Amino acid sequence: MTKTDPPPKKTTSSTTTTNPTSTSIQKKLEDHATPIIAFLTAMTPHVIMFCQKAIALYKTLPEDQLQFLIGFMICFFGGVYPALFAAMEAAKHGGIHSVMSALQDLADEAMTILEASKKDDVLDQDKDGKPDVQQLDTKALLVRKAHLVVTKMNPQKINTALESIYKVWLAVMAVLAIQFARTVAFAESIRDFIQKPTKRYLVPNIIKMIPNVAYHKWVPVVSDWMIQLVAVSMAFYLTSIIVAFTSALTGALIMTRAWMKIATHKGWDLGGLIPSNHKDTLLDEISSYVIAMMGFGFQYKVGFGEVCFPFNVLLFPLGCAEQFIRWSVAR
Repeated sequence: MTKTDPPPKKTTSSTTTTNPTSTSIQKKLEDHATPIIAFLTAMTPHVIMFCQKAIALYKTLPEDQLQFLIGFMICFFGGVYPALFAAMEAAKHGGIHSVMSALQDLADEAMTILEASKKDDVLDQDKDGKPDVQQLDTKALLVRKAHLVVTKMNPQKINTALESIYKVWLAVMAVLAIQFARTVAFAESIRDFIQKPTKRYLVPNIIKMIPNVAYHKWVPVVSDWMIQLVAVSMAFYLTSIIVAFTSALTGALIMTRAWMKIATHKGWDLGGLIPSNHKDTLLDEISSYVIAMMGFGFQYKVGFGEVCFPFNVLLFPLGCAEQFIRWSVAR
């Protein structure tokens, strides 16, 4: 038996060649990582400062005027953004103050990291007249910034803040899920109500109108689809009417009582017609009925949907929040 040399090992193409697609993606990520980090570092402080100033302005507003504004929003737009206002009510009972405190803690931590990042951007340890971060490649820069975030962040504070936000969010989602399930059950009741007469009177007549017998088997199926669509549409529309009606009443009452407090502070008693305490008169309830009719009429005019200009521009953030909450519940 002759001893033969072992055959040479084969090398796979994966070890000798690189995927051009992955290389291209990596190159694009490296090209965009540095400007993205610079953009976020520059913009985040302004966003946080804007939010802090908005909250500070919110706190400085007179309570009565603020209540009047909130009542106006609920009265005239409660049915347009039903999920948003329902989420606000659920959050109010679930711990909205803890969420505000948690958001403030997260903003403080973000500002601490950004201040440290700004100092790091101008640091020149090798004394060559050029900041160290400008001499790093993309991978080294990401590692450096990640190390800075890990070392400057307070993990316990972040964890507590996120837990508070998550708990309130779960409470809000539970309330909205119950309301969504109630609407679905409403749709099923409507479907059961109209399904029997439709199959008894409408479907046979439609079958008689179709000359091709091969298409007859599709009539009951398509009719079920249409019944389901009509039932769901009616259920959500009627739910919108209910939400709009209740929000109009609630918001109008908030408006009238806030206006009475404003009038009392201004000394406008209208000849003794406005008492110092709203419990001593029915004026707030009576006037709220008129305002509620106006609020419900406005919501009905816009079809309990998208509002017209200029409200659609002013309330664009509310619309985004409404769509996000609906998507979260439906998911």
